[in-house]
Amino acid sequence: MTNEKLLYIGRIIERTIWSFPSHHHPNWSEVIFVVKGEGVVTISGERYAVQEGDLLVYNQGIIHEEYSSTTNPLETYYCGIAHPNRSLLIPLENRPIIKTKDNRSTIEALFSLIYEESQQQREEFQEASQYLLMTLMIWVKRLSELEQSNKMLDRDSESLAIRIKEYLDLNYLRHISLNDIANAFHMNSFYLSHVFRSKYNDSPINYILNRRMGEAKQLLVQTKMKVSEIAQVLGYENTNYFTILFKRIMGESPSQFRKREWQERINL
Repeated sequence: MTNEKLLYIGRIIERTIWSFPSHHHPNWSEVIFVVKGEGVVTISGERYAVQEGDLLVYNQGIIHEEYSSTTNPLETYYCGIAHPNRSLLIPLENRPIIKTKDNRSTIEALFSLIYEESQQQREEFQEASQYLLMTLMIWVKRLSELEQSNKMLDRDSESLAIRIKEYLDLNYLRHISLNDIANAFHMNSFYLSHVFRSKYNDSPINYILNRRMGEAKQLLVQTKMKVSEIAQVLGYENTNYFTILFKRIMGESPSQFRKREWQERINL
C-alpha cells in the first residue's frame, strides 16, 4: 500500500497562452496528464516535447518549466502529491515523460474521477480521492518501469544490431544465408532481421549484397582486374550472374561502370 497523500488537483482547459517559468516544489511531487494539445517542458535542464496522452512526473525538488503551444495549447490535469521520507515517485534514472499509449483512457479516467471527487466533495470524498490516488500511483510506477524496460531493450537491440553488422562486415565474402547468421547469434532469424532493419533500414542479406557490390566498384576503378577475376574475388563463380547482380543494383554493367568512371576521373 502506498503512502502518498493528495495535496491538490486541478485542470487547465481552454487557456490559449500559458507557461510556467523555471520552478520546483521543495516538499511535494507533481504529476501531470496531457489531455490535449502539445508543448515543451524542461526537466532538470533537459527539454522534452509533450503531447496528448503523455504523463509527466516531477519528483520533489526537481527544477522544471512548461510552455504550451500557442496553436495547439495544452489541456492538462495536474496534481500535487506528498510522500513520506522525501522518497521519489519514480527513480531519477527513469524518463520523466511517460507515453501512456493503450493505457491512456485508464489514466485519464483516474484523473477525472479524482478531480470530480475533490470538486464535488460528496460524503467521504477524501477517502475516495485517496484510494483513487493510490491506484493512480500504482499505474504511474508500473508505466514508468515498463518504459524503462523498453528503453533498456532498445539499447540492447541497438548493441545487437551493431554486432550483427560487424559480423557481416567480416563475413560478406562468404555466401551465408539468413539462418547461418541467426545461428551465429543463437537467435530466431525473424527477430535478427527485425533488429537489424530497425537500426540500418535494410535486411542483413541485402546489406551483404550491397557490401560486395561496393567492393566490386572499388576494384573496377582502382585495378585493371578482369570482371571475371573480380567476380571470383567476391565469391561468384558465375561471371554472368555477378554481372546481372551488379547491373540490378548499380543500374549499369561492371564494364560500363568502369568505362564511365575512368573517363570522369583524373588521377594525379
